[in-house]
This record gives sequence, C-alpha cells and structure tokens, in this order.
Amino acid sequence: MKNPLTGILSIVFLLLSQEFSPAQQIADSGLSDKQSEIPVPPGDSSLDYIVSETSIRGFVTSSVNEFPIQLGAFRLRINAEAFLAEVKKHVDENAIIVDEDGYYKVRISRNPKIKSIEENDQANEITSPDIQPEIPATEPDTLQQTSAITDSVKIAEVLSVDNSLNKQEQNPAPDIIFFDENNPWLKRINYFGKSIAFVNSLIVTIVVSITTMLILLVIILLNRRRMEKEERLHQYLLEKYQGLIVDYLFGNANPDDFRPIASDNYRRQVLIDQMIDVSVNLKGEEAKKLFSLYKHLGLDRDSIKRANDVRWHKKIKGFRELAFMNIKDANDVMYRALNSSNEILRMEAQIALVRLGDKNPFEFLSKLTRPFSLWEQITLHELIIQHNIPVPPFKQWLKSPNPTVAMFALRMIREFRQKDAEDEVRETMLRPEPEIRQLAVQVAGDLEMRSTLETMKKMYKNQDYNICLEIIKSMGKMPDLSMMGFLKLVLDKEDDVQLQIEATKAIENNGEEGVKALVKLMKSEYKNYNIIVRHVLDRRIF
Repeated sequence: MKNPLTGILSIVFLLLSQEFSPAQQIADSGLSDKQSEIPVPPGDSSLDYIVSETSIRGFVTSSVNEFPIQLGAFRLRINAEAFLAEVKKHVDENAIIVDEDGYYKVRISRNPKIKSIEENDQANEITSPDIQPEIPATEPDTLQQTSAITDSVKIAEVLSVDNSLNKQEQNPAPDIIFFDENNPWLKRINYFGKSIAFVNSLIVTIVVSITTMLILLVIILLNRRRMEKEERLHQYLLEKYQGLIVDYLFGNANPDDFRPIASDNYRRQVLIDQMIDVSVNLKGEEAKKLFSLYKHLGLDRDSIKRANDVRWHKKIKGFRELAFMNIKDANDVMYRALNSSNEILRMEAQIALVRLGDKNPFEFLSKLTRPFSLWEQITLHELIIQHNIPVPPFKQWLKSPNPTVAMFALRMIREFRQKDAEDEVRETMLRPEPEIRQLAVQVAGDLEMRSTLETMKKMYKNQDYNICLEIIKSMGKMPDLSMMGFLKLVLDKEDDVQLQIEATKAIENNGEEGVKALVKLMKSEYKNYNIIVRHVLDRRIF
C-alpha cells in the first residue's frame, strides 16, 4: 500500500491486539529509536470479532461491532494536538482527543470517513514534501508483512513531527509583547484553561491603559500649568486696572489711556469686572464719571451682546454688568427671561430689573407667569434691605392671577407692616386658593386688622382644619369681647384638643372678663372642661 496512513493503521492494530506494545511506548514517549523494528502482530483466533481491512484507504476497523479506535496516547497535549492534525488531514471530525488516565488519547469514533483523494493529495503535498518510498504490490498472503514495513515508515514520520515540536518547545522564538503558543510560560497558562488569545488581549489592554493614563496625566499637568498662568495674569491685570481707574476718577488719567486695554477681548473683560467692583462703592459724580467711561470705551456693547447670548450663563453675566452700570438698553431681554425655565436666569433677571427700575422697580411682578419660588422671594427681600430700594405698596399685587405673587405680596405687607392694606387683605381671605386664605388670616392677625374678625367668623365653618386653627389663633392675637360667644361655641362643639386649647387661650386674652368666663366653664357640669382650662391657666406652661 502506498498510502501514508498505513503507519497509523499499524498503531491501531497493535493497540487492539496487545495491552502494552512497543508501538504504544513510542506514542507515549515520542523518543524510541526502534521505529523500524515494530512487528505486525499476527492474527489472533481468540478475538470475538473479525478484524479486516475495509475500503477506508488503509484504516483498520471492526466490521462487526464498530469499536472506537485509539491511534495514540501522549503525556503532553501539544503532541496529541499535532498528531490529531495529521490524522484530520485524512479523516473527518470523527477523530478526537480524550483526556483519560493522565494521557491525551487520539481516537477515531466508529466509522471514519476519509476525505476525497484530491484533498488528501493536496494535504500530502503541503505537509509531506518528501517522497514516500514506493512499496511494491504484494499478494494477499504477504499483506501483513507489507503493512509492517509501511507502518514503520509512518511511525518514523510521526516521531519526527513530535521531535520537531519538542525542539520548538526547547528553543522558543523570542517575542517581547506577543508570545507564540509554544512558549513554556503560556503552556502553564493553558494548563489552567487560559487561551493564548486571552493572554495577548490582556497584555494589549494593560499597555493601552498605561498609555492612556500617561496621556491624561500629561494633559492634566499642562492644563493646570495654563490655569495657574492665567490666574497670575488675571491678578496682575486687576491690580493694574484698579490703579488706572482710581487715577481716572481723581483726574490723573484720561479715557485715551484705556484704549490699548480696550483693544483686547480678554483685557476688556478684566477691565469690565474691575469697573463693576469699583462701582459698588461709588455714588454721585464719581459713579456718573465711571458710567461715561464705560460708554466711551464701548464696553456697554459687550454687556448687551452677552445679555442676548443663547447661553444662560453668558446672559447672567450680561444682566449683572448692565445692572451695575445702570444701562437699560437690554430690559426687553430681561423681561423675556422672567418666565424662563432656568430658575437662576429668572432670579438674575429679577434682580437686574429691580436695580434698573427707577419709578417702579417691582413692575416685573405683574408679568410673572411661572411660580415665584420662596428662594426668589427671600433674595428679593434681601435686595430691598441691603440696597435701600424704595418699598412699593404691595397691596397692588394681592389680586395677581399668579398665587405665588399674591403670597409674596402678603409676606411683604406683614414684613413692612403696611396696615393700609387692611381692606385688600380682608378681600384676599375669600380667594379660592386655600394657602392664600390661610396666609391672609395669619397676616391679619399679626397686624391686628380687627375689621377682618367678622369675616373670619363667617368663613370658619366652611374651611379646612389648618385654616380654622389659624382663625382661632388670629382671634387670640386681637382680643375682642364680641368674639367671646363664638370662642365658647368652638370650645363646646369642637372635639379636636388643639382647637379647644387655642379657643381657651383666645378667651383668656380678653383679660379679666375672659378669666371669669373660663372659671365659670370649669364649674359647669355640662361638659368637662377642667383639664383644658387648667392647662391654659397654668402659668408654668404659658
């Protein structure tokens, strides 16, 4: 037989006939020098199956039971994989590697299918360039002898492949970053189930991560250096421009001295910031002189441009500059920003309009459609106090369709004690919003608006608990003997302890008449008021 698979068939035949044969020793060790002395075992009549040569081009199989055939066993997996590759050049996927008893065994399961003659010949040309020795045809009675000779040749080829692989393991190709699969270190990695591709990807990931970290570090350092340089320049310019502005205000400099500064955008902005800082402490003629310089240098156009910018932070900066320099050319933009979804932008627009409003600085309250937040109200109140802004009559906004504006007006009426708004406050108690009604009752009590007592008395029975409680508290803040009967009724009809306590305190606030009424109630057998009245009259508590 001229087929190069004859050697493989010899090994299979030996494994079937003997438990431990020289051919198996060769497959296990890969280091035998007696390849050519492997005998072909004679037929054994004791076998319970018939071993015959089939049409699968030299493979020896069991034609009866179709047992799987073991072709070799190796201690190193890499040798088994090399041997398997040689086998798969001639058969299909039925050739496999089995890890068993500490060996890597190459087997063919059941009936193998050989590849086409063309594919087999092409594989032989690639993998076995040496010309195989031609074995003359023999008679059937000399078949075993011919097979033995061919098997010896094939075993030598397999052993040469194993020896070449071992030499490659001993002398791996040097590689710094990427390692080939024959590297001993990677063999140990593979022993734990890690692939060479995984190791290479891990190495690449580490290298890329370190490189990225170094690049980011360099960028951070350069950016930090740039910021420090800009900060030093900014501080230098502030000091220089401050001295120049002071000299101008005292007549030691003229506007033309600022021309070189105004030609650079960065320096123009630094000059604007410094002029705003100086304007905070200026009044009268000095403030007008600084304003004229601002206009002369065209810095107002820069502020108006920022006020019209689409970016909200630029708008805010423009609003502040215009407000401090008393420039009203961008008021329309500020009014449009009053109802912006950006709360910070709304607040800055409100502050700027208050600063720029000469006759009615709080006119913007009539144009607010969005909720006027409590934080905005506090900011506006502090602005009035700090800058001595004239306080308008806030009663004009009690009828505002914006409930938050009406509540702000009530708070300002109480804060600045505008008692002339008593009629408007009494009308506000009848508004449909419960939070406004409650605040109006509270303001009326704090300012002792007695004309609102009858209104409170009439609206009591139709109000929520919180409003009812606030009505009783307000009546206690402005004692009136005409309300004694109403308060006794509340004490008698209400089951809520807090309402009863507040009604008792309101009665007591009417002086001697109130105390006599409470003592009389303590003696009453109609309802037990002893605990509540004693609680209120206990001076250790109140």
